[in-house]
Amino acid sequence: MRFVVLAVILVSLPAFMSMLRSHPHKRGLAFTAIGLMLFLGDTLRIDGAIIAWPLWTGTVRGMEISPIDSLSLALILTRPRLPGRVPLWGVIAFYGAAVTMSLVPASVPMATFFVCWQFARMTLLFAALASEIHRDDLRGGLLTGLSLGLMLQASYVIQQKAHGMVQATGTMFHQNSLGMMTELALLPLLAALLAGDRRKLIVAGIGAGLIVIAGGGSRGAMAISGGGVVVLMLLSLIRGYTPVKGKVVGLGMLALAIAAPLAALTLKDRFGSNSITAQDDQRPAFERAATAMASDHPFGVGANLYVPTANTKGYADRAGVAWNFANRSAPVHNAYLLTRAETGWLGELALILMLVVPLLAGLRLAFSRRQGFAGEMALGSAVAMGVNIVHNNFEFAVVTYNVLAMVFLNLAIIASQIRGERYRKNARPAPQRAPAPRLTPGLAVAGRRAR
Repeated sequence: MRFVVLAVILVSLPAFMSMLRSHPHKRGLAFTAIGLMLFLGDTLRIDGAIIAWPLWTGTVRGMEISPIDSLSLALILTRPRLPGRVPLWGVIAFYGAAVTMSLVPASVPMATFFVCWQFARMTLLFAALASEIHRDDLRGGLLTGLSLGLMLQASYVIQQKAHGMVQATGTMFHQNSLGMMTELALLPLLAALLAGDRRKLIVAGIGAGLIVIAGGGSRGAMAISGGGVVVLMLLSLIRGYTPVKGKVVGLGMLALAIAAPLAALTLKDRFGSNSITAQDDQRPAFERAATAMASDHPFGVGANLYVPTANTKGYADRAGVAWNFANRSAPVHNAYLLTRAETGWLGELALILMLVVPLLAGLRLAFSRRQGFAGEMALGSAVAMGVNIVHNNFEFAVVTYNVLAMVFLNLAIIASQIRGERYRKNARPAPQRAPAPRLTPGLAVAGRRAR
């Protein structure tokens, strides 16, 4: 069956290219489709696998391909040639190089190659988005897709809560992945609203995002995304106050106040009479295992190989990780420690740079261009990157397809806004000096006589 799905996806490429060439005015629908498909999740997204290892205990289990990849490639092959280059490729390439170099120490090179393949899919998505979404219509199409995706997830979360599920997962396998994806989509949508995009669909997407986070029951997602919303609104006001922003900030604080009781009920159902700040005693054990592994292997054990190495080389035993499937099949719940253990110190540095450099670039654009939509969107995605940087200290999901794709989407938003501003700046005609006034013949003769 997977080969049938794979064949359908591959055949869709010429169909997508034909549609994009025949209807260039509807190009924004392709970006809407990408934004929506990113939120179809593990249970609804249609993937085909060239190689599949469904029982592998790593974070990537094969060489997969999806309609998102086919549509992204079609967008690249049919787009008009644009001047200038897309920024941020340097840090992306550095991260890719670190992942690829971890093939050298890998005991199972094919498993590590799966991560290289996933990274190639991320670069395809970035290239498709970053080159064009500086255009208002295409950026609007992408935001529409994200709103629709959040509304889809909210409908599943509401249904799951109605049926008694304590931590609603939407269409994802785990609520933590859903929470991290949601916060990475929520903040760009809020930035668009602050910038003046008054479409009801954007407002509905933001409301759906708050429902998803409140119903998911992830303490990290609740606290970090709520903090991100507040930080974004404050930075937007500092960047420049407008009556629209004042209204949005007021409504935003009201929405957070409304979502808080639902979040509190979810946490009460999850923890009962126990403190919501109680820590899982297995997390420190995971971190001890990862720290020991990274100390013994400064160049890493190979991407996608943490769990097999921890179990077969005794790291999990010595660290005190409990003997049950849930604990022995999961990576350390810290993306930085996981990356250090798998790809070495170089890989951890590359991951940090890939998150921090775009954040700084987005803030720089936002506060150097205090007028216009581009700066506001760059600010929203910069705060989203900051939120992800914090959240990665408590989760490993950033190395999985769903969350990593949303990270690269925000990278593309920042890069596209920077490129668009550079293009607009270079396209402006240079100011010309006014020509010197011509003297009439009589005045010219008088001037010579005076000399």
